[in-house]
Amino acid sequence: MTRVLQTIAWATLVVAFAGCGSPTGPTSGTIRFDDGTPVTAGSIEFRRQSDQQRFASRIAATGSFAPTDQQGEIGLPPGSYEVVVVQIVMTEDLAKEAHRHGQTVPRRYADYYTSDLTVEIAENEQTPIELVIESQPEH
Repeated sequence: MTRVLQTIAWATLVVAFAGCGSPTGPTSGTIRFDDGTPVTAGSIEFRRQSDQQRFASRIAATGSFAPTDQQGEIGLPPGSYEVVVVQIVMTEDLAKEAHRHGQTVPRRYADYYTSDLTVEIAENEQTPIELVIESQPEH
């Protein structure tokens, strides 16, 4: 009987601690330009201000993304984040004439010092992230 009670107590502890990892918030989001068109290519990175931990994702053709940590866990824990959006293009002239990735993301969004994009994730937040960036000005 004692053995059965020990097993039940152990199983209860295991179940109780199974969900005690870092709470994660939103597991997905979208990014679009201010004219409503989605950002259709590139990468997005979130840097948590409290500890500089980074979460990143590729951007799908629909503008959707799913940020993951370095271990591959999807979702953003609560906190304040700085955000950068990066696209790799050969030259701006080539990007305007021969690309297939939609509009080009302005360079300022590729640097934490100039991006000005931020996200605040509250405790138990599950609403998908929605980001809007300025369109590249035409020359």
